[in-house]
Amino acid sequence: MEEKERTTRPAVWELKIGDESKVIELWKLKKATESSFAHVSDNYKQKLIYNLLEAVKNNDQSTFFYLLLKSINKPNEDFTDLWENLNDYYDVLPEDAFANFAYSIITGIMNTYNKGGKQNE
Repeated sequence: MEEKERTTRPAVWELKIGDESKVIELWKLKKATESSFAHVSDNYKQKLIYNLLEAVKNNDQSTFFYLLLKSINKPNEDFTDLWENLNDYYDVLPEDAFANFAYSIITGIMNTYNKGGKQNE
């Protein structure tokens, strides 16, 4: 039996803004989220994820970004990659791309469970 080679393509959104286009590389966003939240306690991440999921369920971008920005407003911790990714995209994010964008962040946070952060905070 011949084994097929599995290829994966990075998840991206291409946005058309007037005559220009902008690519949102969701895989980069997810990786930046993973590296940013690796040191955060699992309990904190669990509460944050629950609240972010509620915002996505209600299609409430404003609440989603409020919660996310509040959680990374820590100048003494290294959220630089995530700040840069968010800065590139938050103001041009169309409504139909919001769920994919949000789930990339949420799964990035979830991928960091049990990876160095304190279990209780």
